[in-house]
Order: sequence, then C-alpha cells, then structure tokens
Amino acid sequence: MKKIISVLFKYLRGEAHYQFLHLFHQLLMEFPSANSLVSVFYPEFADLLHQEEQIIDAQKSSDYTQRIAEADHRDDRLLTGIRETVDAALHHFDPAVVAAAQSIRLRLKTFGEIQAKSYEEEAAAIRILTTDLQSAEYAPKAALAGLTPWVNELAEAAADFGELLKQRNIEQSAKPKQRLRNIRRQIEIVYHDMITRINAAATLDTADTYTVFIDRLNTQIAYFNDHNHHPAPKNIRTANVDAIPVQQFTGKAITPIPAVHLEDVELFFAKDFTLAYKNNIQRGVAEMSIVGKGNYAGKKNVTFHIE
Repeated sequence: MKKIISVLFKYLRGEAHYQFLHLFHQLLMEFPSANSLVSVFYPEFADLLHQEEQIIDAQKSSDYTQRIAEADHRDDRLLTGIRETVDAALHHFDPAVVAAAQSIRLRLKTFGEIQAKSYEEEAAAIRILTTDLQSAEYAPKAALAGLTPWVNELAEAAADFGELLKQRNIEQSAKPKQRLRNIRRQIEIVYHDMITRINAAATLDTADTYTVFIDRLNTQIAYFNDHNHHPAPKNIRTANVDAIPVQQFTGKAITPIPAVHLEDVELFFAKDFTLAYKNNIQRGVAEMSIVGKGNYAGKKNVTFHIE
C-alpha cells in the first residue's frame, strides 16, 4: 500500500501552527523531489510564512507581558506585607493601635482576595484601597498601625501597574490580529493543496520516490496531533476582553456575550469559556465572570453598565 500524508487531527492554532508549517517548509527544502511537485504553490506559501513570522516577531518584541507579571508580583508582596503588619498590630500592647488595626482589617475584608482578581480588577481594587488608607478617616489609623510606608509604596506600585496595563491595552488594540488569522487560513489552504499534489504523485509513483519524505512528515504530524489533542489548559485570566457596550435596562437579567482573545486566538462562548453574571438586572454596574473551559482554565472578571 502506498504511503500517503496523514491528516492533522485538527486545525493547529497559535504557536503550534507556526511550528508545524515551518517544519513542513524545512522538509520541502531537504527533498527537491517533493519541492518540485509543489513549485507552483511554493512562492505563495513561502511569502505567507514570511508574513506570519513578521507579525509574530512584532508581537514577541513587546516586553509588557513580563513587566506586568513583575508588577503584579510586587503588588501581591505589598498586599501580603500590609495584611501581616495589620495582623501583628492586632497583638499590640497599646489598645489604640489594636483598635486602628481592627478598623483597617475590616476595610481590607471588604475587598476580598485581591490577588485572585483579574489584572484590571486588581489594579482598580488597589487604587480604591490605597485612596481609602490615605484618606482623613484611615490615614491616622494606618500611621498608628505602622502601615504608612506600606501604603505609600503600594500606591506607587499600583500607579506603575495601571500604566503598564494601559500601555499593553493600547499595544494590543494596535496588533494586526485579524490579519494574522487571515494569513493562517490562507497558509492552511495552500498547505492542503500541496499535500494533495504530493499524495497524488506518491500514489502513482512506482519507485517510492516520496516514501522517506512522507514518513518524515507523518512523524511530525503524529507528534503535533498527540501534543495538541489534549494541550495543557491556558489561564484565561490574561485574556483580552473587548469593552462591553452600555446595556439598556429591561427589568430582566442582562447577559451580553463578550469578545475574548487570548494571545492571537479568538475564544468562543460555550466552547472555550462560560459566563456567570452578578447584579445584572438593575441599573448600575453589573459583573461578569469569564470562566475557562476545555483548553482554558481560570477566571477573569469584568464589568459592564446598565442604564
């Protein structure tokens, strides 16, 4: 039975797509017999790969992701330090210090687990918290509990964190995501035309000219099928969510479905994530939780307005 090129288990996305098609391109360079068969497709294929590579290089050139992660870690450490300082002040010998610590502890509890929130929600919560702790009501209490340096440092860190998020969002909005998806669809079409041509020639060939090439390619396909069938879930917390338009009050639950992207991939409701809503009937600020599903894990919280 003649060797034929296997079919990829599913459409490869993101980095897997990039890696596989470049390995296929390298194989074509190693086997002139296969390359000559697809010469009519090759210029377009090579040009599309080059365009894909340029866009990915531009995306990877940004260091915002790493800087945001470092800023988030800084915020988390400061929040932990504040909580531990408050806990220590609760055992102070001075009743006034204990009373101040108790008041601040109650205020902290109203924010819940800040470190578990999405980046945007975390930044907003810290801004409100530091503003409160620097207010006329809480600043004297913070000073009594020894929190003033911590609060000042957290306010500065939060400002830096917020600016990084703002710059990343500006950068993300300017990235040619749609163009990259279009290019990858075109590459897929050309790739399938090429393997159809090679399979047809291999079926008619009596000398098994293409056996080694097809064996090598099938090994790569088997690897990508195996490793992309059950990929490790990606955390949806770092996904980009388009701003949700203002919703009109109806007296009933308002349940908009947001546009969600992670890296260069568009995520789909019910397939890649589910949604949970809170305070989404009355006018005001409603909350939405985007919960990862399938190949995605974690949760991202966003808000929208009802008026």
